[in-house]
Amino acid sequence: MADPMSIKAPFGVVDMGSNGIRFGIVSALARHLPVAYEERAPIALFDAQGDDRVIPSDTIDEVITSFLRFKKLCQDAQVEIQNVRVIATEATRIAANSKEFLDRIYQATGWTVSLLSKQQEALISASGIVGSFNHVNGLTMDLGGGSVEVSYVMTASIPDDNLKNDTTTDDGIRVSPHPVSMPYGAAALKRRLAKCESEKDVQALYHEVVTELKKAYDQAQLPDVLAHKDGYKVYMSGGGFRALGYLSMAVNAQETLFPKRSTNRKHMYPIPIINGYSVTGKELKELAKHYRHKNPHELMKKLKVFRVSKRRAGMIPASCFLVSAILEVFKIRRVYFSEGGVRLGYCWQLLSAEEKQKDPLIEGVKAYTAQSEFTLSPKEFDAIYAILANALPKLYLDPLHPLQLHRLLPAAIHLSNLTSHYPKETRAFVAFHMPLAGGPLANVPGLSHRERAIIAILLAYRQGGAVPDPIFYAIQAMVGRRGVTVCKYVGRLMELVFAVSPLHPGVGLIESGLSFTTIVHSKSRENSNDDSSSSSDSSDSSSDDSDSEYGNSDDEIENEDATDYPAMHLRITLPEKYSPLVDAPAVMSVIDSLDKKVNSKKFDLDEERRPLKCPNLFSVEIIRQ
Repeated sequence: MADPMSIKAPFGVVDMGSNGIRFGIVSALARHLPVAYEERAPIALFDAQGDDRVIPSDTIDEVITSFLRFKKLCQDAQVEIQNVRVIATEATRIAANSKEFLDRIYQATGWTVSLLSKQQEALISASGIVGSFNHVNGLTMDLGGGSVEVSYVMTASIPDDNLKNDTTTDDGIRVSPHPVSMPYGAAALKRRLAKCESEKDVQALYHEVVTELKKAYDQAQLPDVLAHKDGYKVYMSGGGFRALGYLSMAVNAQETLFPKRSTNRKHMYPIPIINGYSVTGKELKELAKHYRHKNPHELMKKLKVFRVSKRRAGMIPASCFLVSAILEVFKIRRVYFSEGGVRLGYCWQLLSAEEKQKDPLIEGVKAYTAQSEFTLSPKEFDAIYAILANALPKLYLDPLHPLQLHRLLPAAIHLSNLTSHYPKETRAFVAFHMPLAGGPLANVPGLSHRERAIIAILLAYRQGGAVPDPIFYAIQAMVGRRGVTVCKYVGRLMELVFAVSPLHPGVGLIESGLSFTTIVHSKSRENSNDDSSSSSDSSDSSSDDSDSEYGNSDDEIENEDATDYPAMHLRITLPEKYSPLVDAPAVMSVIDSLDKKVNSKKFDLDEERRPLKCPNLFSVEIIRQ
């Protein structure tokens, strides 16, 4: 493993994989691992070897030329030579002339290549997945060109008597004591499938893969606590799996997020970011079933999918072949795709134990807002958070709540003032896109797509909620009708906080004498025929869906559990003494219209997706002393 004390930022990492060579310069040893520059050299070492497993001389020359380029880029970025790491995986590991290959690289560049063992590769691959999410509690699978790695990772404390056999790292992360690497990478399987002369040969290969996966299942010693009744949560990384993720986006965009229309216009998935994209095990099974038997050459010619190259398209049948075998051995309820891999995993291992415990979203947001003159002071942030937290039922800030506001709300507050100086008609639009594919936070890790959607909606309503963009409806569909109602309420409250005192937000509202009183109803208003529901200071309601253990409850949003969304009445008491910060018409118009704006459906789900009855979870009353 890498010694975090032996490398300083900025640093460079070269991952010499089977399908390509990835290079990156990381600017800081921070949890969000900010990348200053990255590129990929399209050199497929596995394909170049052929059956004799010899890397040709001309391919070695291409690798050396790419490495010399990387070295020059490191010099341009002021990366010290001792702060560059080069790692190699399966294709280099199995090459007959591996030693000669690595010697030539050293002679030409002065770089020593670290050749990872199978177990090291599996562990580092899992670390890459950990680096790209806030919490990972499930199986990890990394599909490269030459191999596939299977392991498990748990970053949260889960009591279980069966965990005594796992490996606990210095920072408390539990990983499989026996991660498995198998020679069934996408390129390797494509080659073997091409050699099958009959369906009987294909079935024999399938049986072989299933058999080896069963051995991996036993060897990995998966904890019982990860075995949900509906199957495992799985995090998939590597180019082979990511291609299936992009393919899934293309296949499902029309069916799952957009209403059917008579037009033939092709719709795009609204967040074309692979990290954090998820599908159910059932959806993955259908995808694999559909493409497993496709002709690779035909797919290379005809398949047109965003971020899937012709070469990668030709490997989709092999990847689906593997996925079908995986699903026969592992019962999977949901898959999360990860940008992380060996390169990111290596970088993540360089972090200190303290840094690894931080939330990558919050760290990334803080780093971004620090560059702006409109960032909030710590005092302003604390004041705004206290106001909003006091105006919400405690349940909404529980780490187990599906909206994950305990971490998404602080992120939204940090970002809440960054577009206020824009032209009025663009403020909500720009704010809405911040965490999405076209925004400056597109590369911030630690977010599922639903969590990106939640932040986007919070920021949009903070700035008024008028977003003239068709994907606004698709983004809201990701959150669900109750979730959108909560985001609208919080966003509108942020709008009020800034309206009262835009230059000292939060602090100015508290000093103005404006105050909030909250009454939390014991059950959701839409489920009660009695408007005089009993009130309490908090709600003990919680979801029975254990898939929301660590905030990844994307399943069945249309069947949201109403007990997760208690109704609440907000009483706003105006200050007894005259206050120009509050009594000004510009501010009073915001206060007087708050209830109407919170419960307005003007910018909610488009007409074809809008439910017949939307919940009014929040009501607002103005008290004038």
